[in-house]
Amino acid sequence: MIKKPSLIFLSLLFFFSVSHAQSDGFSYRWQNVNGINIFYRTAGDPHKPVIVLLHGFPSSSIMYQGLMELLKKEYFLIAPDYPAHGYSDAPPTTGYAFTFDNISNTIDDLLNYLNIHRYSLYMQDYGAPVGFRLAIKHPERISALIIQNGNAYIEGFPEAQNPDGELQKYWRDKNTQYERGWIDYYRKASLISPEQRKLKSNVNPDRRNMDAEIMLKPGRLELFMQLWFDYANNVKSYSKWHAYLKKYQPPVLITWGKNDTYFTVPGALAYLKDVPKAEVHLLNGGHWAATEDDTVEIAELINSFFIRDVLHNDTTAALCNR
Repeated sequence: MIKKPSLIFLSLLFFFSVSHAQSDGFSYRWQNVNGINIFYRTAGDPHKPVIVLLHGFPSSSIMYQGLMELLKKEYFLIAPDYPAHGYSDAPPTTGYAFTFDNISNTIDDLLNYLNIHRYSLYMQDYGAPVGFRLAIKHPERISALIIQNGNAYIEGFPEAQNPDGELQKYWRDKNTQYERGWIDYYRKASLISPEQRKLKSNVNPDRRNMDAEIMLKPGRLELFMQLWFDYANNVKSYSKWHAYLKKYQPPVLITWGKNDTYFTVPGALAYLKDVPKAEVHLLNGGHWAATEDDTVEIAELINSFFIRDVLHNDTTAALCNR
């Protein structure tokens, strides 16, 4: 005769299953920021050093899930989705110009809502223009910069170097033919299934599927084109970012996928002009090094970097401010 499980047993089973489900230390939340619901994922202990992870394009905070898993025991990690990216809402069609200035302001407001006022930044691709705006606005809040294929120097941006090139011409006159070509390319790329892409076994297809789903939403590619047009203002801002680095000399760790053909190795080495003590590592990966082959190596580099260059500085600063 098979006995039915008791209510106590079922209660204990539920308790332990819930506890196990929450033991990974991750949370997934939305915060209304000035009328836009912003999604963010967190991991780790809020009492530990904070790292804000700023994602690239076309992507979202999901690109950092694996890296966060490796770092959550030592840090408090927060990875937001920019407006119109990932699970975050698209901004309203009026009253919110879709620019890097406004995206950075939204992330700044999110961090203020969450009472996060001292943090390091992990910046990849579009994360660099978002993060450098935060650093210039609040230099006193920045513990360190971790830069992974996030460009701030024209030396690392071959496509933008030629003043008569297609990209520079687009930034000058907003060429509609260039826009249509860009939109058609991403629409076709987004329609390719993970199986057809023949992704390597270490590349999580979940991220690629999410990126494709977002890109194919009605009007989303046209919206992202506004951001690509605004990227010209990032190039114009490079000198401001250099001045910030030169003046404040924050601890800088550069983990650069050296096979990146878009943001190239000279862009990584150029940081040494303004921050000579920056730690530079050229990894055997590409633009998405943190999500593919180099995740473990990047986590190890971050841990050693913090022990050596960041934690001591933050402790000293805290003592001086008492």
